[in-house]
Amino acid sequence: MQELDDVYALPGMLTLAETDCLYQLGQFDQRNGVIVEIGSWKGKSTVALARGARKRHGEPIYAIDPHRILPEEGYYEDTEAEFRATIKGCGVDDRVVPMVMSSAQAARGWSRPIRLLWIDGDHRYEAAKLDFKLWEPHLVVGGILAMHDTIRKRGPKRVLWEEVFRSGRFQEIAIVDNITAIRKVGQASISARLRNYSTLALRALYIAARKSRIANSKNVGRRLLKQWTRQPWLPALSLIFLRAIAG
Repeated sequence: MQELDDVYALPGMLTLAETDCLYQLGQFDQRNGVIVEIGSWKGKSTVALARGARKRHGEPIYAIDPHRILPEEGYYEDTEAEFRATIKGCGVDDRVVPMVMSSAQAARGWSRPIRLLWIDGDHRYEAAKLDFKLWEPHLVVGGILAMHDTIRKRGPKRVLWEEVFRSGRFQEIAIVDNITAIRKVGQASISARLRNYSTLALRALYIAARKSRIANSKNVGRRLLKQWTRQPWLPALSLIFLRAIAG
């Protein structure tokens, strides 16, 4: 995607397809509210979200990250200066509200409705669960929850299973590599729950395929899962899927 060529080159733990996905999520305009990002690191995900938001609506990205050293998660540098330089260099500093603090500190007194909640902070279970518990109540019904590392990291995987998949309050699962996005609803319909169960079964097969020694099983599983979980509120998923096949 030409608009993201400079973003692909930024440091960060996002695949090309995940960067495209965040760009599309940033464009989500079916509900009112701001975009909240928990975990910005050096700004790659922030820029992708802000570029998407700029294309469809004027809501800012609230980028929450203490930018401090966290050896437990493998972070050994303070990233605030590089983060600010990145959003300025990519021309989105006017679209981003940096909140250099922890998720818990940012949540104190928060009252704004959220249309898109992107969680990619501390991946340890208790921390990931706290992020969800603090911020999900502010996500409007019909809004989108998206989480990173939901395939390979135990913390986000467990939170997603316990707090989202089992809750009956979310439906329309979309999975792009290690990103899982899902729409919040008051109560998932029976048909939506059945669709969720079939998606989770396919997701389990994909996770097993990642550990398999069968040639190409991981790539095939990833492509099938993307195709199966295309959602109307993320229209470019089909384009991402086709690009993944072509690549």
